[in-house]
Amino acid sequence: MSENDQTRLDIDVSTIAPHHHTWWGVLLKVVVALALLGALVLVWDMWIQPLEDQIESGLQRLGPWAPVIYVGVFMVATSLFFPQSLLAIAAGTIFGLWWGLLWVVLSSFLTANCIFWLGRRVLRERIERFLQRHPRIKAIDDAASREGFKLAFLLRLAPVNFSTLNLVLAVSQIRYRDYVLSCVGMVLGNFSTVYMGFAARHTADLAHHLRTHHHLASDDSMVHEVTLYVGLAASVLCSIIVARVALKAIHRAQQADKASSESMGAGAG
Repeated sequence: MSENDQTRLDIDVSTIAPHHHTWWGVLLKVVVALALLGALVLVWDMWIQPLEDQIESGLQRLGPWAPVIYVGVFMVATSLFFPQSLLAIAAGTIFGLWWGLLWVVLSSFLTANCIFWLGRRVLRERIERFLQRHPRIKAIDDAASREGFKLAFLLRLAPVNFSTLNLVLAVSQIRYRDYVLSCVGMVLGNFSTVYMGFAARHTADLAHHLRTHHHLASDDSMVHEVTLYVGLAASVLCSIIVARVALKAIHRAQQADKASSESMGAGAG
């Protein structure tokens, strides 16, 4: 498909993320994020905390193989449409914030590349038949073929399923270079979800320490605690707002493309 023979950008933003295009939707996402954090803290405190020493010793025995195993599990699981966000949260609890972010970003880039070549070389016909039966998803394929890096990057920022987006982009006409560069858009979302997992474990550990000793640890302080939770709130809110901005940008591109097509049609008439 050449640049002069491509379909119109026709993505219904409301079908991608129906709650992101209003501020009430943003507030809803924040409430959901807080509820998820609370649930994670509860799960860690009740079921995982008693096993924390065994988990830590197991990770120490694995040594450098621990992140290798994580990357492998991530690649297989997300290729089978397991939610990327849950694996990112797990990385935050297991490896901490910065190491967890590193392994999630690395895993995401490797998985995106594997899915790209698998979709483009092996599964193209099956994916294209699937797209024909799901026109709303096919609209992403058509738009990515036309807009390339710009749209792919915005879709990475938007709340679109990781595995589905990789497969759709793989069978589109997007260049491999643009596909790889667009993966940078995943980093912000990865950071907020890894941070959530890290904060959940920290909160559970803090609660356990306070129940036992009735005061903060000697190497901890109230300033550190406030900074940690303010950082978490800022990262989650920032990722939600960026997703909202990305969806609005996709919508503007859709409207501009539609207007351009109509003007060309009127000129031809």
